[in-house]
Amino acid sequence: MRTWFACLLLLAPLTSRAAAPDSPAGTDSVPAATIPVEHTPLRFGSVSVYTENDKYLGGTDEHYTNGLKLSLLSTDLRSFTDESVPDPVRGLSRLLGGLVQPEQSYKVGLTLGQNLYTPSNTATSAALPDDRPYAAWLYGGIAFHIYHPTAASGVAERLDVFEINGGVVGPAALGRETQNGFHDIIHVAHAEGWDNQIGHEPGLNFVYERKYRFATAGARTGWGADVIPHAGLSAGNVFTYANAGGEARFGWCLPSDFGSNLIRPSGDSNGPRRAPFNFLLFAATDGRAVARDITLDGNTFGDSASVDKKNFVADFYAGASCGTTHWQLTYAQAYRTREFDGQDHLSVFGSLSLTFFY
Repeated sequence: MRTWFACLLLLAPLTSRAAAPDSPAGTDSVPAATIPVEHTPLRFGSVSVYTENDKYLGGTDEHYTNGLKLSLLSTDLRSFTDESVPDPVRGLSRLLGGLVQPEQSYKVGLTLGQNLYTPSNTATSAALPDDRPYAAWLYGGIAFHIYHPTAASGVAERLDVFEINGGVVGPAALGRETQNGFHDIIHVAHAEGWDNQIGHEPGLNFVYERKYRFATAGARTGWGADVIPHAGLSAGNVFTYANAGGEARFGWCLPSDFGSNLIRPSGDSNGPRRAPFNFLLFAATDGRAVARDITLDGNTFGDSASVDKKNFVADFYAGASCGTTHWQLTYAQAYRTREFDGQDHLSVFGSLSLTFFY
């Protein structure tokens, strides 16, 4: 990860161009000729920081209680193949370019994140067999994005994301340290039951998701709307599920990305250009048919705390986002359906993200 990130940092001052507006890398739903001069091409990519917590307009401290994620996503790697960029980056770009068609854009993303889960009662150190186990998931990931432009037949723009996440659950995931360390900062009582968390286990997940985008004419240059349905699946010893959902957005100069997502695999995206200012409102959902969730089912091998999970779970969320050429700030309020037998109410949490584009 350090090598890849160092190459990107070297690349930033050396690359003075992105794909031209009429190239595959610049493809989006607006013809190049209609895009104002002030729309700035993306030269390097984007860096996003996400924070999710059930205290954000929820006021609780239970279930999915906190999430943190740092993501880096390149711009189209076709713009990284000339002689002005470092050899490792150019070699990677050409290697991955052999996996896609000439008219397709392709990107690489890196992720580092941590999710925390606790029962409703965090004031006791006793085991709570009928409530959600304490659990933490600390992970890193790498993703490969393939963008398919609008076809002559009128088929909508499409994004395919292939992602691998690897990490650990159990004490090594540092859930106790993160939660109680933050509680010390804000002068809140510790969560006392982390001795009962699920045990050590390495985790590996393979994720695929496909997204489409249908937009009104001029949505990138003025008032407009778009709809972004998605479907995918995840397989591994941490999370195994099939999912589907979608997002509807309305606003001014909608970004040419693929939506505003919660912390989850395949959630990041960026567009080839940025407007001087954008503002939008959105509403979205993601439903999952769940075969395995290690934070509810417990460890794969050996005994650990566990509960009987629900096999169908859905997220509903809505919010607002605004941005400039180099920044995007997004907030969403999310509601998650019951995840296990005995859970007496929905989970509520807020999601805040800040993205820098270069």
